[in-house]
Amino acid sequence: MGVDQVGRREIVVAAGVVMAAAACTSQRAASPPAASTSAAAATTTTAAPPTTTVAPPPSTTEAPAAQPGPVPLNGTVLAGTSQVPVGGGVILGDTVVTQPNAGSYLAFSTVCPHQGCAVNAISGGVISCPCHGSQFALDGSLVRGPATRGLAQREVNVRDGQLIAGPAPAAPVAPAAEQPQATEPAPVTVTEPGAPDNAIARTGDIPVGGGVIVGNTVVTQPNAGNFVGLSVICTHLGCAVNDISGGTINCPCHGSKFNLDGSVAAGPASRPLDGRDVSVQGDWVVSGAGDPNAPIPAPKPWWCEIIPPGCLGC
Repeated sequence: MGVDQVGRREIVVAAGVVMAAAACTSQRAASPPAASTSAAAATTTTAAPPTTTVAPPPSTTEAPAAQPGPVPLNGTVLAGTSQVPVGGGVILGDTVVTQPNAGSYLAFSTVCPHQGCAVNAISGGVISCPCHGSQFALDGSLVRGPATRGLAQREVNVRDGQLIAGPAPAAPVAPAAEQPQATEPAPVTVTEPGAPDNAIARTGDIPVGGGVIVGNTVVTQPNAGNFVGLSVICTHLGCAVNDISGGTINCPCHGSKFNLDGSVAAGPASRPLDGRDVSVQGDWVVSGAGDPNAPIPAPKPWWCEIIPPGCLGC
């Protein structure tokens, strides 16, 4: 091998060594950034907080209020009176029935006026709502809020030991044609000695501001010296008035009242009492429009009470 050949080989080997060293140096220089990136990535992954599912806050909107229950149909039997304790009550479907005092029954809707919940307990003299604590007395009035008013009242009546929904039925009224007509009393005259034949009463027996009922005639004295005659027949349905008190003439059948001049003071009568002619003769009120200045006839003898008129001066 010549010298030139050896030199060329050494040059080539040296160049290869230099290239390998350069490549190794480049690899080492590139490795630290890669390691740093991995470390950073690892650090980033480790530092990330764990994923947590957060439940949404509970809704603050309350359920819609219950609608009031239907009012029981009139005539519906709610309960027997024996089922409702005195000083307490019972809840019957959508209706509360109480008995605050013996024999006094009341009914209410079960719907609390606060937010529409249904009351569900009666104890200690109060009706209680379970939702927000409102309380009501046995007459339905408010005892404690948050409700601001009492329970809605319902009508109830008692019939044959049962509590019936609705108002008490009105008593049947027969047509006017079927109403019993009062028999008009017979006329009455005074038979006292010295009284005129048609005398009804002494003027002194008729109080000022009052009156008397004599047979079929009412005689009143609304003002001193003013005497008024009226029929006793009430103009409502024909009953006979039977009382004069408190400045009125009163009918016992249906409560009609009349003033002392016969005009209507209170119904059901709608027109005045019919008038009767009366006049004053001496100390007497007599029937008919007589002459108040006419002389009083002499009294008839005692035997006229047993002898027919026209005989022996009778």
